[in-house]
Amino acid sequence: MKVLELRRHAAREKEADALTPEGRVQAEDLGRSLTHRFDVVFVSPARRAAETAAWILRGAGHPVPDHAVVQGLVSDQEDRWRAAGKASHSSRLDALVLHEPGFIGDEVKRLTAVIEGLIDRVPEGGRGLAVGHSPLLEAAVYGLTGAVIEPLKECEGVALIRSDEEHPTFRLEELRRSRSVQT
Repeated sequence: MKVLELRRHAAREKEADALTPEGRVQAEDLGRSLTHRFDVVFVSPARRAAETAAWILRGAGHPVPDHAVVQGLVSDQEDRWRAAGKASHSSRLDALVLHEPGFIGDEVKRLTAVIEGLIDRVPEGGRGLAVGHSPLLEAAVYGLTGAVIEPLKECEGVALIRSDEEHPTFRLEELRRSRSVQT
């Protein structure tokens, strides 16, 4: 079994790719609440993702494990994602698909492959952390599990638990600020 936590970055500055003071507190508080260690950490190329991971680890009191910046955790078509959100008046994945089915479908496939590759890099019996962006993380969750989850708020996420059988299956645990939900 392997676990990969997908987390949205903490609160960011409006005009900069950096966390706000509140965002640093959010991530550090999340770290303090964790009862587990991460064997590997992945972040998108965005500074706010790396800062979020660093503050989570600081709050947990854990050293930085093996880590990598993963280009695939961002989209080179952010404007299309935003346009789909604006057109649908929602950031829910199922609403976005109604306005851009081909594009969103292609992005789901791409993001699914990226996350599967990251899970492969988590050691057997281990746990990884990937910090990225909404709605990209939700798209990967859909691609791997078929579940449409509510949009992630800052520092929220999901744990993808993969069984390592001949045909791996995924179990999903939502990691919300106020609760954990298993599906």
